[in-house]
Amino acid sequence: MALYSDSTLERFWAKVDVRGADECWPWLGSKAGSGYGELRLERSRRKKVASVIAFELENGPVPDGLLVCHTCDNPPCCNARHLFAGTHKDNAADASAKGRLKLSVRSQKGVENGNSRLTEDNVRHIRALIAEGQNNTAIGRVFGVTNSVISMIRLGKSWRHLDAGV
Repeated sequence: MALYSDSTLERFWAKVDVRGADECWPWLGSKAGSGYGELRLERSRRKKVASVIAFELENGPVPDGLLVCHTCDNPPCCNARHLFAGTHKDNAADASAKGRLKLSVRSQKGVENGNSRLTEDNVRHIRALIAEGQNNTAIGRVFGVTNSVISMIRLGKSWRHLDAGV
């Protein structure tokens, strides 16, 4: 059974600027805010990402748990030679290898996180005060942070990268 009807394929290819074999093939139709092309499927309100359609036409359905990634880093590209199936981790590794992985503030640890009010020395001091039995609110007042910040340190949910024994 074919993945897509003839009319869907006709509409799809009418919106792809097919170029040389190794060039990007830009999607000319509507795009999501992320820049990825999208095509409304026939007799459906559902839209599908154009690069996913391109991948599936060449390789068959995307395996469960995987997503379609671009080697060219060009979201509207529909050249199946530029697409591969991978996990989110594979996609992040590909981005990192190309130097385009921008860490979110949440993934930046300790003082690398520009939103942090604490230093590593502060956290070591906080841990010492916790070990002495001081409560979160009192410690938080000393360092100008909320008791929930102290609680996250106490529970090992933040600043885990520091050696707890130091």
